[in-house]
Amino acid sequence: MVSIMVEQFREMQILLAETIADYETPEFTRLDGRIARAFDTLYRYEPRNADEAHTLVGLFLDLIEDNDGGDSVHLIQRVRTIIGDYTAQSRPLMEITNGAGI
Repeated sequence: MVSIMVEQFREMQILLAETIADYETPEFTRLDGRIARAFDTLYRYEPRNADEAHTLVGLFLDLIEDNDGGDSVHLIQRVRTIIGDYTAQSRPLMEITNGAGI
């Protein structure tokens, strides 16, 4: 599911780049609003598995790479949160075999 949302987001970015020459047109304003809403949805999305986490991390890292690092602090933090939350959830439980966890 998230991979479809990421692909749609990237397609809208391309459309926006193609439309930039016509800045401030109604079409540009609508597309800019759609991109903002799509990004907000992706930013708040909680990955359900490793594939979704990987897809989101890939998008956020692409955005960081394309933007000035100073403007990307919130993206960097979101990537760290996704990685930290997902890794904490997927750590295997330690098997207790000899009592007292030894």
